Amino acid sequence: MNFNNLKIGQRLGLGFGAVLLLLLVLTGVAFTSMNAAGRDQQQLVEMERRAILTDEWVASTQLNINRVMALGKSGNNPEVEAYFKPLIAQTTERINVLQKDLDAAIESEQGKALLADIAARRKDYIAVRKTYFDALKAADPQAAQMLDGQLLPSAQRYLTTMQELQKHEHGLVDTAVTQAKAALQRKMALIGGIALVALLVGVLVAWRVARSVTVPVAGAVRAARAVADGDLTQAVQVNRHDELGQLQQALADMKASLLSTVAQVRSASDSIGVASSEIASGNQDLSARTEQTASNLEETAASMEELTSTVRNSADAARQ
Repeated sequence: MNFNNLKIGQRLGLGFGAVLLLLLVLTGVAFTSMNAAGRDQQQLVEMERRAILTDEWVASTQLNINRVMALGKSGNNPEVEAYFKPLIAQTTERINVLQKDLDAAIESEQGKALLADIAARRKDYIAVRKTYFDALKAADPQAAQMLDGQLLPSAQRYLTTMQELQKHEHGLVDTAVTQAKAALQRKMALIGGIALVALLVGVLVAWRVARSVTVPVAGAVRAARAVADGDLTQAVQVNRHDELGQLQQALADMKASLLSTVAQVRSASDSIGVASSEIASGNQDLSARTEQTASNLEETAASMEELTSTVRNSADAARQ
């Protein structure tokens, strides 16, 4: 399809349509990117919430273990027990709530495996703790060894597993943040690329449409100016089928009509010149003939005078 054969309205429609299409694509990509960014943000918020819950879970567990160790070091002193026991119970209740929330929120395979491991470590720690305090209440001489040899290692294993989960959740957050930044950069690059393409297409279409209009208009102006100056030799090129092509064709037809009119006027002028020459020649012949006739009339008049004189003489003679 030749671009110059399209109507000006069609050209403008195609140009602006292409630009609007690219802008629509740009808007769609931006909208999709915003939705994806929103989903990523929601996931990131959920991951951060899990990480915060894990931090609180680990901190609360560490706090309770420290209280248990302090209680153990005191030899289960009644005053110390009376102080720490309600605090330990309150913190344990919070730990149970946090563990239940994390069990429902964590979906990764590694996270679930760590949760199962933590539950086993906690169960083992609680069992060792119960055994230790039972021995302490029974005044078992092995109780002091159980504190450092069994309860403390069990608590450390419990905390270490929880810290692994804590590290895992924070690692997920860091990975999600990195991926979100990379995805945002890719989408920004895509949006920038589409915007650049839209700008280039807009500039190209504007230049192409402007050139397709101004060039033939300038040619038509030159042709009209030449005709106005009386120059009918300049050719008018008609190489398009749009409104400007119709204008070029009208100028070509006007020039052809003027050429025909000038030819007719020139032919009539030549005919008038020939007729004028013939009339002048006839006038000369008529003048010569008139002079000859006048001379003949003069001779006739002289002859008539002579004849009149003779008749008069004859009359006189006859009278005599």
